[in-house]
Amino acid sequence: VDRARVRAGQRVLVHGGAGGVGQIGIQIARTLGAEVFATGSARSLPTIARLGATPVDYTTSPVEEYVAEHTAGEGFDVVFDTVGGTTLDLSFSAVRTYTGHVVSALGWGTHSLAPLSFRGASYSGVFTLLPMLTGRGREHHGEILREVTALADAGGLKPLLDPGQFDLGTVADAHAVVEAGTANGKVVINVAD
Repeated sequence: VDRARVRAGQRVLVHGGAGGVGQIGIQIARTLGAEVFATGSARSLPTIARLGATPVDYTTSPVEEYVAEHTAGEGFDVVFDTVGGTTLDLSFSAVRTYTGHVVSALGWGTHSLAPLSFRGASYSGVFTLLPMLTGRGREHHGEILREVTALADAGGLKPLLDPGQFDLGTVADAHAVVEAGTANGKVVINVAD
């Protein structure tokens, strides 16, 4: 929202749509009226669909294929990368020429900007801790958080929670679920007695 100015009528691609950040990205883009697509593995596709995005199995569909299928080869207006690494590189090939924008929360490493440059598109890296670490932009960060709070209070954001029941005595089990990648939503540990 803040960097790419997502709005109604745009096509948004969220990489890692079933993850914690991806789920919220899907919901925000949908709330703003965008048509949302999201990548995931075969196991996560039902979660992505339940969130209202068109699921894309990145393990069986190369980027050129899903760009052709879902955008007639034009590219997505906004690509939100929550995965990083080679997925960020693929994002540069999935974005719309001239007006497209890639936003990544994991833009660390060395990446070739050539595919992005050849498209004339733009890129923003997001490091949400920066205002807290430096003090610069804290007021704006607060505005963003207030808007997200209002959206959540209005029912526009609903985090998916894993149905598993964990407490401090079974925290190792909760960690094992996360580590194995078998969680279906965010894992919650009840710390109350």
